[in-house]
Amino acid sequence: MESKLEQNVEKHEYETPSLTVHGSIETITQGGSGTTALDASFPAHTPVGELTFS
Repeated sequence: MESKLEQNVEKHEYETPSLTVHGSIETITQGGSGTTALDASFPAHTPVGELTFS
């Protein structure tokens, strides 16, 4: 005998995961280089406008 929970289970077809390549990891991460300031260089609560995002 099936329980009520089992009767209400909706089954979906399995979709195989896929990977989208956006470029090499070396090229993608080089955009952040160009400054020697690390997170530790900024005191806590530094306003966003004063951070050196690149």
